[in-house]
Formats: sequence, C-alpha cells, structure tokens
Amino acid sequence: MDPFSFPPFAAVLDGAAALITGLADTLAGIVPSGLAVLAAVGIVTLAVRAALIPAGLANARAQVARARLAPRIRELQRRHRKDAALLARRTQELYASEGVSPFAGMLPSLLQLPVVSVVYGVFTRASVAGHANALLAHTILGTPLGASFAALVGAGAIGQLAVPLALLAVIVAVAIVSRHLALRTARAMDPGAPVPSRVARVLSWMPLLTVVFAAVAPVAASVYLAVSMSWTSVERTLATRRYLAA
Repeated sequence: MDPFSFPPFAAVLDGAAALITGLADTLAGIVPSGLAVLAAVGIVTLAVRAALIPAGLANARAQVARARLAPRIRELQRRHRKDAALLARRTQELYASEGVSPFAGMLPSLLQLPVVSVVYGVFTRASVAGHANALLAHTILGTPLGASFAALVGAGAIGQLAVPLALLAVIVAVAIVSRHLALRTARAMDPGAPVPSRVARVLSWMPLLTVVFAAVAPVAASVYLAVSMSWTSVERTLATRRYLAA
C-alpha cells in the first residue's frame, strides 16, 4: 500500500502543497513561477528551522557538555579498558551525574525527517488527496521541479541538468564547509583530544552522503536540503561558540 495515500498522510501532503502553492502565488508577481515555488520551499524550510532553534541550542549545549566530560571519559577508558561492561556502567553513571545525554544531538535531525518526507512526497506525487498535483507543472530553466538529477541523467535530458547540478554543487560545498567548521569546533571544545582514528576521519565525511539523497530527490527537495544544511552549519557553529565562551 502506498503510505502517501493513507488519509492522514494524504491530508498532510495536501496541506503542505496548499501552503507552498499559496506562498508561490504570492511571489509569482515578483519572480517566475518555477522560481517562486523554489522560493516558497526555501521560506518553509527557514520557518521549520526557526521553530527548531530550541532543539538546536539544546544540541549545542549537549555538545559542549560532552566535550567538557571528554577527558574524564578517556580516563575511564584507560582505567577500565579490559572490562567493557564496567566501562559502559561508569560512563553512563558519569553522564547521569552531570545531567548530560549522549544522544541529545539526534533530536534536530529526527524532527526534520517528517518534513523532508513531506517535501519529497509533495514533489513526487502526480496526485495529492485525490486531485492533480499542480506543483509538478512548474519548471525552472526548463527543468521540472519534480525531476531529480538521477532521473534526468537516466532519461538523457542533458539540457535540463543545470539546476540539479547547481543544487548538488551547493550541497557539496555546504557539506565540506560544515565538516571543516565541525572539526575546528571540536578541537576548540576539547584541545586535549587524541588524533582521530582512520575510522573517525572517514566518518567525518558522512555529511557528503546527503549528496547521494539529493541526486535522487526532486529539485524542490534538494532546495530544502541545501537551505537546511546551511542553517545547521551556521547555527551549530555560533551556538557552540556562545556556550564555550560562557
């Protein structure tokens, strides 16, 4: 069964499509219709991220708190390296005594998953809640907003790749800059940290996996990813600096 045809999900998609259409109609007199739809997606993204600021600040506080505890964690690892069960118990006790959750940073990402799913659904469904999806009729520079980079390449539509390629380039650039800022912030939070292992260095490139999703996602969903990733990078950097200074 198609999950997007389930009445509650269909209603959410219908509401999201109506919101984006309404914003696009407001902007249509200023910019071309396709660009107006992408701008509407950007505005919705900014609104979602603004609503998640408290979660982002909590994440930054947790990062700084974990960094403050990092030397004590390393001491526990040195002392109990031969007893994994005892090490896990002592580590959990330390986090509990300091009121720090090792999983606090997952909240903003988890809260965004439903939004990404809705944006993806809105721009991949030919019909929403039983009526034709008018958003799919919009194009920008000849590229349908519901098309993806991978689909266009597969169809040989080389002339329509300009917009998806530009969005992929932006997402790659944001991912690389975000990685650099995250590593620099981590060093500032915990100057005594050992040199990262090879596995840790490889995992630090994980944000680039977003590029894979963006390559198969509709153009409009790629806009959401680009704006949201940029917001995350700036918010995390500024917030951690603030809590470090405090």
